[in-house]
Amino acid sequence: MANQELYNKTYSVPSAVLSHIQSVLVSTPQGNGVKRAKFIVKNGHLTYQELKRLKNYFDYFNPQTQSSAEYELAGGKLMKDFVERTLNSERSGVERSKQLRQDINTNPNSELKPYQTPRLTEAKEDLKKNAVAVIVNNDNKILLLKRADEPKMWQPNKWALVGGGIEKGETPEKACKREIKEETGLEVEKLVDAFTIQRHKDSIEHLFACRYDGEPTDVTLNGENTKYGWFGAEEIKFLDTVPHLMEYIVLTFKNYDE
Repeated sequence: MANQELYNKTYSVPSAVLSHIQSVLVSTPQGNGVKRAKFIVKNGHLTYQELKRLKNYFDYFNPQTQSSAEYELAGGKLMKDFVERTLNSERSGVERSKQLRQDINTNPNSELKPYQTPRLTEAKEDLKKNAVAVIVNNDNKILLLKRADEPKMWQPNKWALVGGGIEKGETPEKACKREIKEETGLEVEKLVDAFTIQRHKDSIEHLFACRYDGEPTDVTLNGENTKYGWFGAEEIKFLDTVPHLMEYIVLTFKNYDE
């Protein structure tokens, strides 16, 4: 995940932690830590920066010189465990993304020239619009779907990324989430808008990146596709894919800044 995305992200505080802080506030309505405790209870969530500040507080807390009430107002052990677990998970995600980018950039399809692909600079309302998702799991595998073998279907029987047309009134992000749900049954909370291009004169494509943390077998296909698979960058080169698929993946992670 990009650093900017981390700093913009918020995390819901578990109800058990909030209940603990509320109970401590009843018995300790004044003193150090009360202002922070009230802020946490009122908001019910913390930013990435606030999690880091809390970790720093817990790391350097000294029971010999600091009040135990202040420690409990910060959430005590329940909050400490939540903060450490959440930050460790996010750091692991960043490392996985870095490794995936390295795999992709060191194993691109040499026949493609992805960095010469033009980026769209302004939207054109009269063009067809599509949303495409590069979905990565915790093993750094990319989700591809094998399109149904129907003559009228675009690129039948070939492996492709998840995606489809943007309907009237939809934002690209909403359309992408809808296509992911319809084609795979998966629900994703956060998409990163990687880039937008106009490769063809009559259409625009919005590319998104996201990570799916659930089980790889959670995928449920609809009638548009017959198979699914999670593939590494090296494996994709040996698949019969739709045109420019590997190029889109390389472009997505080139613009998906750490």
